[in-house]
Amino acid sequence: MSQFPVDPFEIAQREVERLWRDLVYHRLPSSHFSEQPWAPPTDVVVNDTSARVIVELAGVPRDNVHVRLRGRSLEVSGRRQPPLKSPGVHYHRAEIYFGDFQRMIDLPWEADPRRIAASYHDGMLEIRLQPLASARRTTVTVRGRTS
Repeated sequence: MSQFPVDPFEIAQREVERLWRDLVYHRLPSSHFSEQPWAPPTDVVVNDTSARVIVELAGVPRDNVHVRLRGRSLEVSGRRQPPLKSPGVHYHRAEIYFGDFQRMIDLPWEADPRRIAASYHDGMLEIRLQPLASARRTTVTVRGRTS
């Protein structure tokens, strides 16, 4: 019994997978270090009085992380350094991107620049924000006139 597939659809699927692997993993490793191929995964947790933005930055030193607040937008940027090149080795699988990154996060309200704090621990960046007092929701009672 042959270990190779006889089903033409399985043969076609394996060929497409092989072509994809060759395209992605057998290209020059430097292509994984160029342009801006990655934006770190981000969670935004909000309630009425505050927001927490959590950004996963595995392998990025704290000194390479920059946070900027611009009204309703929060910008997180930085750089993950590539590993040192070893002579005579090649990538068998390359899924981790290196180089510069930038992530723009839309906030639900304009944040108070005096009430923002960021902490970094174990590759996780946490940014705590509070809305500007003028940006908080206000309930207005609608009164009617009797005629």
